Amino acid sequence: MSQQNNETIYEVEFEQLVQGEKEKIDATEDVMQSCMEISVEMGSTKEKIGRIVSYKEGDIIVLDKHVEEGLDIRVNGKRIASGESIIIDNKLAIRLSQIKMDG
Repeated sequence: MSQQNNETIYEVEFEQLVQGEKEKIDATEDVMQSCMEISVEMGSTKEKIGRIVSYKEGDIIVLDKHVEEGLDIRVNGKRIASGESIIIDNKLAIRLSQIKMDG
């Protein structure tokens, strides 16, 4: 038994492409105007799920960093520097103390 295919095939026609005005692209300027997310990490730890789901207000989570260690500064998740927290105009800020030089 063979089945007949009753589909109609249409030929598509496109307009002729015309070269428009060329715009100068300044990639460096575009990159420099792009925004990236900056985050500051105080430290981290690993905890079992059973403990995490039982957290309540007032519980304490001990992190892996000592008080005198710098805070990690990350750009789009990648560590680029470390610094110390300060307060400016009643807001938290970070003073850079070391910039990571190795790519």
